[in-house]
Amino acid sequence: MRKIFVIAHRGASAYAPENTFPAFELALKMGSCGIETDIHCTKDNIPVLIHDATVDRTTNGSGRVNDLTLEEIKKLDAGSWFSPEFAGTQVPTLEEFLKAFGGKTHLVLEIKDEKATEKTFTLVKDLGLLDDSTFISFNIKVLREIIKLEPNANVGFLTNYVDEELIKMVKDSNIKQICPYAPPLTDSTVEMIRSYGLDIRVWGVDTEDVMGKMIDLGIYTMTVNFPDKLIEALKKRGII
Repeated sequence: MRKIFVIAHRGASAYAPENTFPAFELALKMGSCGIETDIHCTKDNIPVLIHDATVDRTTNGSGRVNDLTLEEIKKLDAGSWFSPEFAGTQVPTLEEFLKAFGGKTHLVLEIKDEKATEKTFTLVKDLGLLDDSTFISFNIKVLREIIKLEPNANVGFLTNYVDEELIKMVKDSNIKQICPYAPPLTDSTVEMIRSYGLDIRVWGVDTEDVMGKMIDLGIYTMTVNFPDKLIEALKKRGII
């Protein structure tokens, strides 16, 4: 698999409403290596792309995603909260996303809803996108289920902290990538992770200062809301 460095967090979400087609399309225009997005299931068990368990923050609706049908969610405005220019933007389904962006970039799929696991895997597999997709989650059970379905699947474990016990658990689960929260990482922590042969992809890179710190630590694979700035920084260092 090619080196994936710049991953647009929920799309280019600093510039367009997160987890929507405008944010994904902008990420591609900026030259991102991949797009990260979040998956929940509707009441009628359709995987949709939304970060929160409710629609309250990023749409003009209210209620839990699990309690709303796809038809109800599709009627919501997922763009106006960000800017009037995005009024009428819909919450995408996972299938719509895969068909639109599969084959164009690497897809990083964060499964936030355990019951979406098998449906997400099946959609990715049926569309022939397993090699160019990575499944990530804070829920180790989700990742173990993916690995059970396909031992060679690309998976990454999201975590707020890192210690040796956690690293061993990830390694023993046949997970090849660990995705720690960026700000507290140190040279010694990064060295310990690498001593176990794990790839590192960081999240929580919310400022350019944190981004610069990660580059100084030799970590180039990040999910960022501002992919253009990371691309510029990596080019200046001659990394890409």
